[in-house]
Amino acid sequence: MIPFNDTEELKTFIDQIRNFFSHETDASLNLIQALATNHITQAKTVAELSLSKYFKRGFSSLFRAIEGFHSPRKARKCRKESRQKARRRILNFLLEKALLPNNRVYRFFLDITGITKKHSPKTADRSYVYSNGKIDIGHLYSCICLGSGEGWMLPMSMERIPSAENKIEFAVSQIVPMLEKVSKESLSICVGDSGYCCNKFIQPLSKYDGVVTITRVRNNKVMFSKYTDCKKGPGKKRIYGDKYRLTKSSLPEPDLVKIIEEKTSKGKIQKVKIYLYKNYICRGSKGYKMSDVPTNFVRVEIYKEDGTKKYDRDLWLEVVGKRKDQLLLEDVYFAYKERFDIEHFFKFGKSKLLMDKFQTTDPQREENFILFGMIAYHVLYCCKKLLNDVSLRKWESKKRVSPNSPWRIFRAAANSEIFDVIENSDLKKRGIPTDKNIRKIFTQRSNKPIVRKFLNRPKLELSIKSMFENTVRISKTSINIDPNSQNLLLEQITNKAQEICSKVWPQAG
Repeated sequence: MIPFNDTEELKTFIDQIRNFFSHETDASLNLIQALATNHITQAKTVAELSLSKYFKRGFSSLFRAIEGFHSPRKARKCRKESRQKARRRILNFLLEKALLPNNRVYRFFLDITGITKKHSPKTADRSYVYSNGKIDIGHLYSCICLGSGEGWMLPMSMERIPSAENKIEFAVSQIVPMLEKVSKESLSICVGDSGYCCNKFIQPLSKYDGVVTITRVRNNKVMFSKYTDCKKGPGKKRIYGDKYRLTKSSLPEPDLVKIIEEKTSKGKIQKVKIYLYKNYICRGSKGYKMSDVPTNFVRVEIYKEDGTKKYDRDLWLEVVGKRKDQLLLEDVYFAYKERFDIEHFFKFGKSKLLMDKFQTTDPQREENFILFGMIAYHVLYCCKKLLNDVSLRKWESKKRVSPNSPWRIFRAAANSEIFDVIENSDLKKRGIPTDKNIRKIFTQRSNKPIVRKFLNRPKLELSIKSMFENTVRISKTSINIDPNSQNLLLEQITNKAQEICSKVWPQAG
């Protein structure tokens, strides 16, 4: 995404976003402006955003904009479809703006953050989440950001993970549509922490030609050399050769060693020694075969100026992809080092853009408000050139501070009048419809249970016996049972039965 050079480009960008809001248009744009200039309002809750000078209506319109920016109030039947369509159009628009035509390398960063809902018993689908260094109750969100190389992490998608789904498989289904929109000539690098080094994430993405995954490796990871002897005759061929544990000292000889110097934020020079172990394989798991996926392992050691090691543990990275050899060793190291900026985005989004401050019992409204926060973050990034000089104070210098950081641009947007150029239509008097007065309807919601994940989940064993001429075939499978959801169990049984039938009778399709 290219930052704006004048206010006319900002006005055009806002007008394009306006087209995606089919209803509550003025209130939706006012909400984005109020989020981007929250430094002046100092709002601690979502309702206090209505005190901003850019929000023209009352606080009740603020919540109507969050709930109904995609459909009218009375159209409750098609509201789910219109919501998904509007969200998809907005996310596609942000992705198209971020994908520059002349860029050949794109770095996607993945992580999961938790939003606590500890004192909200009416909220559905709550589970135990890890947030702010402790275990709490709430929702998990899978976030995918596009790195800009300047400390900004542009959020491309931030979706809530249902408690019944696996978070890694959900992240794969979330990022695949984005990778398909990238041109085939460009290289897409997907970077994740140690939670993404499993086969569920690496194996599906290794099938794409222009995708390379870089993940941190867990300490219990084991790598194998490929067995080269060719066995003749019947029987299964041996695949795995010598076994190496990353925590042991008995490692193979590296294929390449490179030493670079790096300057820290405090001005000190540290030496970075990078080792490359090329084309090793790992053990697979059920449904994810890894024996035919060659993997490069990268080991990073950091030394101080006096020659002593800075960290006791070495950094191990796993690089997988058909074009993995196009990346230099220092590119792999700096790509993973940039991943930590997504943590800064989480802190900025929750503290300044109030992404975790929306109090509601409907998870869909919470997702809608997070979408508005993502749009406000993109608007701030696009305005960083216009607010470069405004963000500096009288006693600050460009040599010592970063005037383009998200916090300084956020402060400068509130102190400037850059959003005054955006024209808003005349306000029309609106009231609650007389045929359906929501103030006269009071319903008491029931408490929702907290979804717990079991270590040893109960399993349902299924076996189907079929006859084909004189041959008897028995197909067996097992399904993890969720005691809290009967509909999910019926859906899983139906899907497994269709899968087994397609294997037994492939001619039937």
